Amino acid sequence: MIEFVRGKVHAREPGRLVIDIGPLGLSVDVPASVALQAPPPGESIVLQTQFLVREDAMQLVGFASDLQKRMFNSLTSVSGIGPKVALKVLGEIDPGELAGAIVRGDVARLTKLPGIGKKTAEVLVAHLRDAMGKSSKAGHMPVLSAPASGSVATVPSAHADAVLALQALGLDAARASASVAKALEAFGESPFDTSKLVAEALRRI
Repeated sequence: MIEFVRGKVHAREPGRLVIDIGPLGLSVDVPASVALQAPPPGESIVLQTQFLVREDAMQLVGFASDLQKRMFNSLTSVSGIGPKVALKVLGEIDPGELAGAIVRGDVARLTKLPGIGKKTAEVLVAHLRDAMGKSSKAGHMPVLSAPASGSVATVPSAHADAVLALQALGLDAARASASVAKALEAFGESPFDTSKLVAEALRRI
């Protein structure tokens, strides 16, 4: 409903920004990192936003990027993770690092995040892997063009997992494959694992 907000910062608080959009001042709940990195009052800002409507309240949440917004939606789709916890999580970890931890099933890393216990971490990992499995069964096996020869080859396991992880976060197959291709170019011939590849691909969307 409200995809983004463009205006001037009126006030900054931990986890909250007030944006001056002319005749109105919008209160936007944001990850703590977004509030810390926001420009000082009086300067312009653009936030990707999500308008949440519940029975007892309405809430406008904002993000530094579309990727952060996608990760928020992915987190809140998991049982046990509401908007408040999702914002706290994203305030303490980069979306790329978070995706990498989920892909490799790093429950220990996930439980260090605010509001994420062991059971919730396990559900989060299972939820994403389930989405990856559905993408694979739907016939979305990713392929990439080899940079040197232009030929098309099936992506090795780690590469395929990375593309499927991006699809699970809401990217279409073509965009996910393109992002992984860019990440592969950045890595060159260096060895890497799925989590590192996902993190690099997310930064290149």
